[in-house]
Amino acid sequence: MKYFSRVVMDRTDRATTGRPADRILERAIEVIEAGGEVAIRTNVIAEECGVTAPILYRAFGNREGLVVAAQAERYRRASEVAVAYLVERVTSAGSRAELRDNIIEALDFITSPERSRNRRMRAEVIGSAVSRPALAGHVREIDMMHSATVAAAYAPAVANGWISADLNLEAVVLWVQGIINGRTQIEFGAAGTVATEWDRLTKTAVLAALFDD
Repeated sequence: MKYFSRVVMDRTDRATTGRPADRILERAIEVIEAGGEVAIRTNVIAEECGVTAPILYRAFGNREGLVVAAQAERYRRASEVAVAYLVERVTSAGSRAELRDNIIEALDFITSPERSRNRRMRAEVIGSAVSRPALAGHVREIDMMHSATVAAAYAPAVANGWISADLNLEAVVLWVQGIINGRTQIEFGAAGTVATEWDRLTKTAVLAALFDD
């Protein structure tokens, strides 16, 4: 996917040639993904990024601020490719039938094994946010931003009468995201038949909510 490739390239650029704050954030994300939050050492990260500790503290306040910023960015990234893909599939539909097919295609991508790492990442950040009000606020902002983006993509479908104008699309998007996040529950070793049935039930429920059939 071209979008995914561009995102990866942008992050690589930021990690090597970006502003000090960008380099610090990228390194903090790498450290968390390798060793968890407990592995964050501000002085070590500052040195690895070629800056002094005061520069790190000016950018993030303290160690907690760096952890929150890194976790919030991990959460945002965990969904950005899927959101962009879904928006493209929704907006490219030329009929109600095509919209249904495109949504099924998007769900196949979003729930695929290849996306399991992204689902796990979101679960990790949500778990961390339970005891971190600041991080919880960032998660809520990101969720609302993504739900508004996807809901707006359905505007042509609503205008064409393919989806009811009475449907609260932002609520539907948030509900679907909750279902997708919950898929981590069956990814700790459940049988393949469970995953297959989970996917079928998800598609059935999502299509019923959107098309009322």
